[in-house]
Amino acid sequence: MKSMMKPVGAIAALALVLQSGSAFAADDVSFQLDWTPGGISAAYYMGLEAGCFADQDINVTISRGYGAADAVTKVAAGVADFSVTDLGVVISSIAATQAPVKAIMPIVSVSPMALAVLEDSPIKTLKDLEGHSVGSSVGNAAMQYLPMGVAMDGGDYAKVKEVTAEGSALNGLLLQGQIDSLASYITSTVQLNSIAQAAGLSVRPILYGDKLGIYNASVFTSDAMIAKNPALVARFAKAVACSYDASRANPDGAIDAITKNVEGMVRDTQVDAVPFALDFAFNNDVFAANGFAWDMDRVSHNIEIVNQANKVSNDLTASDVVYSPAAE
Repeated sequence: MKSMMKPVGAIAALALVLQSGSAFAADDVSFQLDWTPGGISAAYYMGLEAGCFADQDINVTISRGYGAADAVTKVAAGVADFSVTDLGVVISSIAATQAPVKAIMPIVSVSPMALAVLEDSPIKTLKDLEGHSVGSSVGNAAMQYLPMGVAMDGGDYAKVKEVTAEGSALNGLLLQGQIDSLASYITSTVQLNSIAQAAGLSVRPILYGDKLGIYNASVFTSDAMIAKNPALVARFAKAVACSYDASRANPDGAIDAITKNVEGMVRDTQVDAVPFALDFAFNNDVFAANGFAWDMDRVSHNIEIVNQANKVSNDLTASDVVYSPAAE
């Protein structure tokens, strides 16, 4: 009797696997953000709630980031499987250190780089930044292009005082008047303004990224991941696209999702930030024409702008810095 139970048990186990679909074959994936959750990153938590990752047989763990440079380092070393950061950071990292990474899909097709200033600041344009200070953390992508933006506005960046501080301290420095401006994104400024209003203050942005004609936030992974498991890369890209499509259709749901999944998240700080970020990312001609696919000419232009901003020269091509996951 005992020997008869073994095949019965095996059949039962097989039936359980078949009933549960591909659950046992799901890939565990680590996804590190480039900074603390908020704004446009609410979409990833919406993807969790909407089943976007589960539908692609992915068990994703989302963690906060510690800046663009750290994100590239973690993915290049295999500490994180995927991350998201400014495409310019990916380009400059490949050019400077041969970082073994590639961007796999654009998220924000128009750069949101901006200055954040207090509402009563005398700084109205980038040229007005002359004689004033600007705060930034190490590796801040917005800071990389600020000198170019000031020059485009007819200003002299040599007359601007740079203040470097920990990213977590920068908002406070601006609100306390210890710095005159903050190198930021227009999307982040909306969230910062919600915080400022609680203190009886107001923050406004000075946008300049739209004049650069470049990509911004892009999901990226390692060359090793692309070589080892291109099917997972394609499925992850599909899950991300699903997450953003679900969030665009239901911004309130995205706000609820990030509030639910991020400990300490205050919903009120996301009420304005999430819809604004989604609108900025996807309500533009570049996304309308290409969706989540790359415009390779725009990528090539992105490389040229990075070279100008860094005052370096490299022979990178678009295919050196971006990868298009093959459709399954």
